[in-house]
Amino acid sequence: MNLFGRDKPLHIAGPASIEKYVNQALELTHTYIRFPINYTDCAHIHDGVLFEWGENLVRCFPVKHRIEGYGFSFNHRPISYKIRKNRIATHNLQRSEILCLKGGQEVQRSSGELLRVEDFCEPPKPSLKYVYSGDTRPCKSVANEALNANLLYHEATFAHELASTAKATGHSTAQQAASLGYEANAILLVLGHLSSRYRDENKVLKEAQAIHPKVSLADEGMRIRLIPGEMPTVDYLE
Repeated sequence: MNLFGRDKPLHIAGPASIEKYVNQALELTHTYIRFPINYTDCAHIHDGVLFEWGENLVRCFPVKHRIEGYGFSFNHRPISYKIRKNRIATHNLQRSEILCLKGGQEVQRSSGELLRVEDFCEPPKPSLKYVYSGDTRPCKSVANEALNANLLYHEATFAHELASTAKATGHSTAQQAASLGYEANAILLVLGHLSSRYRDENKVLKEAQAIHPKVSLADEGMRIRLIPGEMPTVDYLE
């Protein structure tokens, strides 16, 4: 980021220890940056909301690992409606009425006429949600956040034959990740953080595919396109 001339603040969210970790890494590598870093301790975000702007929301939630850790969700929630243009003239809509309807509010005219949002506006676009688990055992906080997600990234360090090892080290198996994603109704499940012991990663993939209908393995150059109302698509940079 330094090389690209960044001067805007960089926001980093995580456990309180992340600030010490980053500062030590910068010091030990003799890296000097020209922009400030703002740190957010996720333990102090009681409602889970890290950032909110327009129709977008970033949330954090605790996960279960050997050390303190957090997952994140990225949400796009259309909150404004689009007026049906033909209704403006036919009902002589005033600017104040249009603004109310676009904001999702019904309008009661002095004549007694009720202008309902659904009669004057197009249906809002569906929301989008991407959930990132980080390193974790299967846990309710991830499952709750992943409910109806368009995309869930979940770690799958081990195949299920090593479930006891996964539990002892604070990780998940492919079967566990797939079960969580399936029960949460996540449309696309992407598995990552696979142990290097799996030379043939298809073993992990097939274990998850036996449970969840749409699974991919995270890979370099992977691109996932999320469009409201459409199925996620996956392709790869050449």
